[in-house]
Amino acid sequence: MRHFISPDVDLVDFRPDDPDDFSFLLQALVGPADGEGEESLQFTVSTLTGLASTVESQRVVLGKSFVIAGTSKIGEILGSVRSAIERVEGATWAEVAERLTRLGHYEFEDYA
Repeated sequence: MRHFISPDVDLVDFRPDDPDDFSFLLQALVGPADGEGEESLQFTVSTLTGLASTVESQRVVLGKSFVIAGTSKIGEILGSVRSAIERVEGATWAEVAERLTRLGHYEFEDYA
């Protein structure tokens, strides 16, 4: 796990207007512990109210890559995501990357 970025919110100063109703894209930049480079793993972070709004507008929402937050404390959210990512293990980076797809959308997931 290298670091987090978001095109939607400021992760340093995250304070949603409504702490019970928000949703944003979170990208975790990950790479092998013993090497250079990083690749993106994407999540949608949302509260239950934010998810309900998404379901209302889209009618059906598939669940992969969702992080359902019961807090607006960004440190807690990022800490939980970081912990889940760092628990993923494999003998090679390819094995780790394949297992990361179970958590979020991995940027090379659908490459042939």
